[in-house]
Amino acid sequence: MKRMKALGIAFSARKRGNCLNCIEYVLARLKEKGLETEVINAYKYEIKPCSHCNYECFAHIIRGKEEECPVQDDVQKIYKAMQEADVVILAIPTYSGKPAGIYSAFKERAQGVFKGYEEFKSTILNKIIALIVIGNVPAGGDLTYHSVILDHYDCKNPPPSILLQSAEYSRGSLYGDLLEDEKVRDRLDNLVKLIFKSLESKR
Repeated sequence: MKRMKALGIAFSARKRGNCLNCIEYVLARLKEKGLETEVINAYKYEIKPCSHCNYECFAHIIRGKEEECPVQDDVQKIYKAMQEADVVILAIPTYSGKPAGIYSAFKERAQGVFKGYEEFKSTILNKIIALIVIGNVPAGGDLTYHSVILDHYDCKNPPPSILLQSAEYSRGSLYGDLLEDEKVRDRLDNLVKLIFKSLESKR
């Protein structure tokens, strides 16, 4: 019998920090429970925003034919990995009170990968998607948290998610040391429990 697979994606601009640390922690807990795991560090991938195009993603509507997105990068590889997983955990940092640009670029490029919303819904939004949003000060983190949840509004239930704000743990987001706090690890352990609860509800 094929093992279920969990994919973690860290959308930080830096090679290693709170996002990757938290993703690896959650995946390690899921692996202990028998899931196959894979991590994608967006830092190592090329992710470009929508740019310099002629709306090829809407060519079937505008010009009556299918056309390929002219932006060539690794976005399709990442979406393919998401399609092959049963559980997807996204770790997204907050920059200037908004979701990281690398995440926003990845999200908007979906329209150039999928034929339409229904395909995106059936192949991505039907997954168990868990969210880890990491901020520094409460205001920016809170706004990002709600923005990212709205990106996944079509899930049957609100996605398992947590907001980790460095200031609440007397730490600075620059140092990437959130995982050293026991309370942070407890919250991530609870996220793992929510993921398994979602898995049970889908069986």
